[in-house]
Amino acid sequence: MQTLHLRAENGVLEKVLEMLNQFSLKGEKIEIIDNLVYENERGMILKALSQEKKGETIEHDILWDELLK
Repeated sequence: MQTLHLRAENGVLEKVLEMLNQFSLKGEKIEIIDNLVYENERGMILKALSQEKKGETIEHDILWDELLK
């Protein structure tokens, strides 16, 4: 699945959303991410990359074991 970032006037956005809704109703997979979600996910990715670079990560199995205690 590819990603598209779109900035447009409200009238154009409404038409695009209507079109996307039609695709969704036909069973096509569509995920809409607004600016807030995009920036939040971007921030989490950048933080994780920084932690990885500094060696501040934990193995999945070790973390999972800790969570299950």
